[in-house]
Amino acid sequence: MSTELADALVSPAVHADEARIHALFSELRRTSPVHWTQPADYRPFWALTRHADIMEVSRKNDVFINSRRLNLMTRAQEAAAKRATSKFSGKYDRMYRTVAHMDNPDHREYRRVTAEWFMGPGVRKFEAAVATLAEESLDHIATFGGEPFDYAREVANLFPLRVIMSILGVPREDQPLMLRLTQEFFGADDADLGRDGTNTGQHFDLLREFFDYFTAMAADRRKSPRDDLATVIACGRPYDGPMGDLETASYYAVIATAGHDTTAAVTAGGLLALLENPNQWQKLRAVPEKIKGAVEEMLRWVSPVKHFLRTAREDYRLGDATIAAGDGVALFYPSANRDDAVFADPFRFDIERTPNRHLAFGFGGHMCLGLSLARLELTIFLRAFVRRVDSIEPAGEVQRIHANLVGGFKALPVRLGLVH
Repeated sequence: MSTELADALVSPAVHADEARIHALFSELRRTSPVHWTQPADYRPFWALTRHADIMEVSRKNDVFINSRRLNLMTRAQEAAAKRATSKFSGKYDRMYRTVAHMDNPDHREYRRVTAEWFMGPGVRKFEAAVATLAEESLDHIATFGGEPFDYAREVANLFPLRVIMSILGVPREDQPLMLRLTQEFFGADDADLGRDGTNTGQHFDLLREFFDYFTAMAADRRKSPRDDLATVIACGRPYDGPMGDLETASYYAVIATAGHDTTAAVTAGGLLALLENPNQWQKLRAVPEKIKGAVEEMLRWVSPVKHFLRTAREDYRLGDATIAAGDGVALFYPSANRDDAVFADPFRFDIERTPNRHLAFGFGGHMCLGLSLARLELTIFLRAFVRRVDSIEPAGEVQRIHANLVGGFKALPVRLGLVH
């Protein structure tokens, strides 16, 4: 792969260009699915683009670890992180330490702290609250009276935010702050969202704001426990002992950001898919029972998490390549979700697709902790949307966030007609 193509593979702007990034992924799957990639401004890594290879690496948590390098950063960003670390944390080789950054046994122990709130039956207790917030979003749509509005800003970004913040225990008046910090964090490479022009120091300022807020919240919940997720985290006891300050603040921060930003991307991207495939919208309206399949296809289609990195602890043979100990390995989930070895006609949006073995939530031991909640939110919202919305039309230029880690929408102008 030329430097130009390698640079494109890591470019936030290219990841916002659906046609271009998927053409690049398709070429790699066909010609070099395990590819040594050397962009100009990044440390080199192996790019994995096939579904089967990404699943294989995801299963091997003892060989491919998270703790050394979780996502692609420029050399300048990595250097800035190292300079700031001693001032920011003082104890670790990074400024935050979420469950995604951990390997076993820590990953298993810290994940256990909130597992009952996020996995399987635990999320059912949120159904009524999620349904109320979904109806609130549809009521807001009605205020536009059939005129064009920005669906991303007015609906898709706000509904999942309000869900996760209500579960976490963040008051409604503080939720705009959480939305702004999240968009600045994940959109740091986007000129419209980033706080500074270089993105070398932005994450550190943002983390300080997150950590200051959540450190105060943790202290409050330890003093006055409530029935919310903030209390569960503040009083969590991995290894039957108290959670460290860095891990506590990091736990809050990742839930407050990824806990809604990824679902927001699917909420918006799913509607865009229906706008671009009106036959699927008509099919969904005619048979609302197809909502479950529609949610899974939206997850596959959008794939809001663009990649995660792993580091090989030992030499490993994958396909025709030998990954050396210490090498970084990037798992490109949107590519896996368009792999024609797994999905028939993968560039066709099909709410009746079955089976649908997408990797939008990852795979293996690090599969997304919030997957059951995300599915619940999307299902309840889509059910309300199909019941109350009569027609959908595009109403302007779609703008995607420039990001190579988690990417959603800056603007999605639409005109929606409601059932009377």
